Amino acid sequence: MLYCIAVSFVCLTTLAVHAEEFLPVHGKRASDICYGEYGCFTTAKPFGKNNCCYYVLIKYIDLKLGGTLQRPFSLLPDRPDVIRATFYLYTRDSRKTRTEISRYTNLGSWSANKPTKVCIHGFVDSMNTPWWIDMKNALLDAEDVNVILVDWSNGNGFPYTKATANTQVVGAEIALLINYMIEDHGAKAADFHVIGHSLGSHVSGYVGKRVAGLGRISGLDPAGPYFENTDPVVRLDPTDALFVDVIHTDGAHNLLLGLGTLQRMGHADFYPNGGYDQPSCSKTSGKILNLILQLGTMNVDGFLVTSLCSHLAAVYFFTDSVRNQCPYVGYSCSNFDDFTAGKCSLQCDGKTHQCNRMGYWASSTSGKGDLFLRTQDANAFPYCINHYQITLQSGSDYAQTRGVVTVTLVGSLQTVSVTFDDGDTTFTRNSLVTRFIPLTVNIGEVQQVEIDFKKKANLLTTLLYSPSWTFTKATVLDGDNQHSRVFCAGNSINAKDSKIRLASC
Repeated sequence: MLYCIAVSFVCLTTLAVHAEEFLPVHGKRASDICYGEYGCFTTAKPFGKNNCCYYVLIKYIDLKLGGTLQRPFSLLPDRPDVIRATFYLYTRDSRKTRTEISRYTNLGSWSANKPTKVCIHGFVDSMNTPWWIDMKNALLDAEDVNVILVDWSNGNGFPYTKATANTQVVGAEIALLINYMIEDHGAKAADFHVIGHSLGSHVSGYVGKRVAGLGRISGLDPAGPYFENTDPVVRLDPTDALFVDVIHTDGAHNLLLGLGTLQRMGHADFYPNGGYDQPSCSKTSGKILNLILQLGTMNVDGFLVTSLCSHLAAVYFFTDSVRNQCPYVGYSCSNFDDFTAGKCSLQCDGKTHQCNRMGYWASSTSGKGDLFLRTQDANAFPYCINHYQITLQSGSDYAQTRGVVTVTLVGSLQTVSVTFDDGDTTFTRNSLVTRFIPLTVNIGEVQQVEIDFKKKANLLTTLLYSPSWTFTKATVLDGDNQHSRVFCAGNSINAKDSKIRLASC
């Protein structure tokens, strides 16, 4: 019911503000508009169905609560002179002073001999916010590049449906500038890297659809509502650039529960912490209620502060990755639960087990598909999590046992202890048990492994499980550095002497 109420609310808000766009003209509502060199835009399929809000209100009972709201109705975009997208250039020589550039006036100190990074903000955001200034500075620190910040804050406000329509015009505007730089100033399309957040991710897609051979697009938590499960021509898609990498941080299976999307939209899609509800951010159940409240009061500041924590995490992760302080390695797996359970190998073989670095240093020649990783809380900077995996091999002396296993990794820098499953683990003869170990500290090279086994003590375990157990081998894999080491031991672990040390073998 909350889903339907939210849909109806958005419909009524949009209809109230843009009622004239739904009025019939000579018995038929126009669904196309053209803006000269920008091209023509439509509300017909696949960009919309021209369904009015009344249809949604009357037919809401047919909507499935777990389904996907694509585009029950759509609006035409504003004129380019209304949106007034502005381009600000920064270089290493002018990192503190921005220069407004235009294909109609001049390009300032922009150089065709340097790679160009084009950054695009999203809904109710602007290029004056700290996170974009921080990203600009990080990019200039990392490489000698042109950085262009695109501000379209005159066209990205409420209602959301109008902002989604305006993304097409902004994408066309940026494409015209890039093509001008290519055709009139000798730049190469492959040297352009477009970085977009939220709606800006889909703006990036529209740029790529108009610039042949565009080098790269980085989508930072692409907006989900009105884009998820739509035709590829409507949203960011792998065909929009030679390499498209995406970071998902605020997705959800129900569009109204996440501002981002879990849908794969790139060649390499990264899902830190599962791609939703980032650590220390509010959960989706509370976020949707807050979002509706902020929409109702048009409280943009409240919306930015309380609703965008997980959504903005993609921007923070990307900026942190530019500084190269964390490896941010993502690993292929069928889903995040299997990844955290240790069911997917951290060994990168380029075939069955794909890996790639999330963020700025992602490689077009490394792992593709869905890639998972863990990070620290959004307020813990840098956000590094060190990904380890340990596999314990049991001996053949006993049939089975059950108990609590604590593994201590003695590293060259630090020593840490972790408990399997925070509880009971069952071991059988000659079995291999693998667990994922996320560490917030860098322990260095693992030099020794200690295993502390405590058999679960009750009547059932006394009858069914052996009081002693033998671990013959432990294999520790440092996934981020792709370094594996095997440790061996031959003696048993029992209730009286529960701890054993395994040495490198």
